[in-house]
Amino acid sequence: MGNTEFLQGISRIAESVDAFHDRFRISKIDTDDTEMTLELLRQRLALLAEETGEHARALNRADIADATKEAVDILYIAVGTIHRLGTSGVKACHEVATKNDSKVPSSHSAHSVTGKVLAD
Repeated sequence: MGNTEFLQGISRIAESVDAFHDRFRISKIDTDDTEMTLELLRQRLALLAEETGEHARALNRADIADATKEAVDILYIAVGTIHRLGTSGVKACHEVATKNDSKVPSSHSAHSVTGKVLAD
């Protein structure tokens, strides 16, 4: 798989989430309303927890194909959360990408057990 295929796959998820939200009239929220935003994030966290549990069950069964699909379901819910957050969600995407783009091997390394890239 090349970079183009990967980027097309991620783009396809974003397009699908956008169409799904349109089809079911799932609206963006006013993130200036703290209570509404917190409620949305709690609801989305419950969905993420459900999908993460399904991913874990597939891993426990050593079902790689199902575990892969469940990982994408996690992505789908996460992208849907960003979609619901509107401009604030998009801004956060750019901030996180910029933060991670600045990580380089001379100042960061992957944790030997988890693989998470951390500052040295």
